[in-house]
Amino acid sequence: MVSPGQHHTGHGPATVARYYDRNTRRFLVLGNPGGSYAIHRRLWGPGVRTAREASAYINGILEEELREEAEAPLRKILDLGCGVGGTVFHLARAFPDSRLHGITVSPRQLEMARELSGREGLEGRCSFTLGDFETTRIADEADAAVAVESFVHSQAPETFFRAAAHQLRPGGRLMVADDLLAEDEEELDSDQRRWVKDFRRGWRLTSLVSVRRFREAAEAQGFTVVRSRELTPLIRVNRLRDRLLAAAAPALRRLPSDRLPFVGNLVGGNALRQGLRDGFIQYRCWTLENSRP
Repeated sequence: MVSPGQHHTGHGPATVARYYDRNTRRFLVLGNPGGSYAIHRRLWGPGVRTAREASAYINGILEEELREEAEAPLRKILDLGCGVGGTVFHLARAFPDSRLHGITVSPRQLEMARELSGREGLEGRCSFTLGDFETTRIADEADAAVAVESFVHSQAPETFFRAAAHQLRPGGRLMVADDLLAEDEEELDSDQRRWVKDFRRGWRLTSLVSVRRFREAAEAQGFTVVRSRELTPLIRVNRLRDRLLAAAAPALRRLPSDRLPFVGNLVGGNALRQGLRDGFIQYRCWTLENSRP
């Protein structure tokens, strides 16, 4: 049964794993200036001057929020959907007394994360596990968890927050940075819904949901929203390559994106740009507290 606002796309963990196995190296080539190991959004916040700084900006926000909200030393921090470990490595340096653990569904990303942790001299404090973060349980409860652009790959918001609650100690903090619909999909116009469909299909998304549904799912699983930061204005959406992609998008949409992941990624990226530019997709960072007893 599909609950309101939920969409069965067929993009289960195995599909997402194949998507990242095929695309991670290309994502790093395009989005990894100066060895940031970032495969997430560049944010051009105050004082940011270079692509490397923009790629690392979200990690700085996570660090800032965790420092501000932590009531005790952070012994253990989880990264739910860790990619190749860029955020894990940043937080390991920011919190030298903490142990970091990342979970990824992609064997290629796992291999790269373990290799990079040795290269960065952090293998003693950073570890990585292959698995679905909604079903893979790490032994000890964590003090904090982060999820950067991985929530949208969860099977449903409720299962994501239920799994995160089981991973965290009572009072632990969960940080989620991801794309959300500004309104419930039923309230979007037909053109906006078409863009959303392109974004979901091209980027293998299962939980691209509204701000309202995100908040309701979190609260239903025992989380209290501490803060929500709207970061959309920090994303550049009118670069030359964005305009070129927009011009090519009609032709790309006619190609079989399911069999050509690079094409699907381009179509999805153009749809995301359109949504961010027109305001029906938002990029937000949430700080939540696990309020279960």
